[in-house]
Amino acid sequence: MTKRKRRALIWLGSIFGIIAIAAGVFIATLDSNKAKRYVSAGVSKATGRQLIINGDLKVDLGWVSRVRANQIQFANASWSKHPQMVEVGLLDVEIDLWQLLKRRLVLPTVTISEPKVILEKNAEGSANWEFRAAPAVTEPVVPEKRTEFPVIEKLIIKDGTFLFDNQETNAQIDLKLTRAEAEGFLEEPVKLRAEGTYQKQPMTLSLDGGSYQNLRSSEEPYPLRINLGVGELKAKVNGNLTEPLQMKGESVTLDIQGDDMANLFPLIRLVFPSTPPYGLKGRLKHEGDVWSFSNFSGRVGNSDLSGNIHVDTGRERLAMKADLVSNMLDFKDLAGFIGGKPGTNESEKASEEEQKAAAEKENDRLFPDQRYDLERLRVMDADVRLRAKQILAPNLPIDNLDAKLSLNDGTLSFAPAAFGVANGRVEIYSTFEGSKQPPKVNIDARLRQLDLKRFVKSTFAQKTIGPIGGRVALSGTGDSFRALMANASGNIFLMMSGGEISELLTRLAGLNVARALGVLVSGDKPIPIRCALVDVQGTDGQMGVQTLVFDTANSVISGEGKIDLRDEKLDILLTPVPKDFSPFSLRSFIRVNGPLKNISAFPDPIKTGTDSVLAKIFNVFVMLALSPLQPRDLGLAEDVNCDALIARVLEKDPQGVILKDFYNNGGQKNVSENRPSHDEARTGGSEPKQDKDQDQPGKAALNQSAIDDRKE
Repeated sequence: MTKRKRRALIWLGSIFGIIAIAAGVFIATLDSNKAKRYVSAGVSKATGRQLIINGDLKVDLGWVSRVRANQIQFANASWSKHPQMVEVGLLDVEIDLWQLLKRRLVLPTVTISEPKVILEKNAEGSANWEFRAAPAVTEPVVPEKRTEFPVIEKLIIKDGTFLFDNQETNAQIDLKLTRAEAEGFLEEPVKLRAEGTYQKQPMTLSLDGGSYQNLRSSEEPYPLRINLGVGELKAKVNGNLTEPLQMKGESVTLDIQGDDMANLFPLIRLVFPSTPPYGLKGRLKHEGDVWSFSNFSGRVGNSDLSGNIHVDTGRERLAMKADLVSNMLDFKDLAGFIGGKPGTNESEKASEEEQKAAAEKENDRLFPDQRYDLERLRVMDADVRLRAKQILAPNLPIDNLDAKLSLNDGTLSFAPAAFGVANGRVEIYSTFEGSKQPPKVNIDARLRQLDLKRFVKSTFAQKTIGPIGGRVALSGTGDSFRALMANASGNIFLMMSGGEISELLTRLAGLNVARALGVLVSGDKPIPIRCALVDVQGTDGQMGVQTLVFDTANSVISGEGKIDLRDEKLDILLTPVPKDFSPFSLRSFIRVNGPLKNISAFPDPIKTGTDSVLAKIFNVFVMLALSPLQPRDLGLAEDVNCDALIARVLEKDPQGVILKDFYNNGGQKNVSENRPSHDEARTGGSEPKQDKDQDQPGKAALNQSAIDDRKE
């Protein structure tokens, strides 16, 4: 080194030394009160909000300098009901000046005690973190690039409170942090441990990542492992992040478990129906505004579940698209879709007394009474498809499911939810308008070629063949499924044409003792079914039976009555009439009544009712006394004009779905083969006589051209 260069370095070093000494003397002799005023004025000018340091401000100089400030307050927006946006009991920061000279911000220790942070949005969408005086109010306060991230050797947060309140969406987050510690420096792994409460539920958090040097390097992926527990929710994130500040990575897995997927709403603002305990594991990915949980698999209750979920956060409302598949779906796990509680949920955790009280209260009730959460329906849009290859439903003949669900601006639609039922199909097209108060619901369920044998596990039923078709078209309002049914209006019809039924069953239904004994001796053989029809219509939950006819080769059963959807009760009186003479019969009207959950049937010969044990005993004696006088024993019934009945009811099937199934199954042929030889046919006392002119529209409605006109 030349003498000139050495002399220049000495002078340069002397100048820096003098500046350092002068800065040290200035800071050491600076009045802390004046320093507080300088800091407050600078922040206020930059943000338009007042910053006040009510306590002491101390600066300890050294190669590792220390700044301590007590009782810090930062003002909130003028429209907020909370005067302060940020309050800090103690801020204690250490700064490594040697590293600062190397153009690297290193903070050996940062301690924050009793911080309280409030982030808010008002109903107009203004946020309290937007500052009028700031040059760019939307600039992020965290580094955009991982290389800009400061180095914190140790971070300690004690007794912290974080409140987020979005009045635009009514979303609230309340987090209390008892203690959080993070440590790591350059080549040391980063570790964070925190515990507290979230939405009044206990919360634990642990984070293990790579070093700060690894974090600041844009050439290497950043390893990260997070364990989060909130109440019953347990979530684990594990993988390598290419952009850790944006949570972007190519090999990140999410393993999540909890007691109810509906409880995820406060955490991630996604709406799920109530479910039993679940556990799912899959790949987590973040690209732009879209988060993906793909190729996941696991269990929800007793059902397996796999598929893909994508969530777009860049829209006015969160938008979720999901494709879900289950190889074996437990039907009880679907209860949350209609407002019920899945089988393995909170009821299993309740005390015996609570379970007993709930059971007594709901003993006779079939429809669930859990209120719909309308707020949740309005915060996101969704397009979901759920396919179940096989359904576990011991008491129901349900085989599979293919449901398409959409949620748009508070309106929930099934288009359709298609169940494979009893070797046939049930399609449910429904809309739930959650944007209205009370919500309006429309239900259109179409029953196509259901096999009666699958519904009743008995010897009689196994001898019964013939497809059942029908339609349930109801509409109403209500904030629960029970409330909806209580004021539902519309029409329900079920029909069957052709097929066979157990002869012994029809004889027993008419209490025909002699004929039943004859069948037992000769053997039970199936007899033809000409047609069967149930047509129910009503308003405000009170449904009246318009038509009830069951016509076979040897008898006609007709009926009348009502179904009370409000009280969930049924009361129908059946009239069996034979087509042949019987020498000995206990012929009687049959009363079918009781709660929908527990229907019973009993003879009611003079229509006095069967609501009590005493009434049933009385009816037995009356039936025995009147049985020799029954005129219905004389074989007065004639074949029902099935064509006319079916044509009239099919007018309530504008899409022609049931008509098409009826025709494809050969229904008209089966009816026509059993038509009476005369032109006029009575309906067993429940329908008026039909003349030729009345019969012609029935035939016309069942020809092939009618089917072509009604195709969907």
